[in-house]
Amino acid sequence: MKHDTKRLRLLTLDEAHDLLRVLRTMAQEGGTSVGEADRLVREIGARIPSTH
Repeated sequence: MKHDTKRLRLLTLDEAHDLLRVLRTMAQEGGTSVGEADRLVREIGARIPSTH
């Protein structure tokens, strides 16, 4: 990862949960980007609190 890239503003908690739902759906459906979606689900999921 380049360290000179600009960071975007943080996601709200609701946005992060929405993104996780989309990525989980992609990972479950398969396709060419399933590996990347699964990786992002784990990465983002580890950083946000659960809704339960």
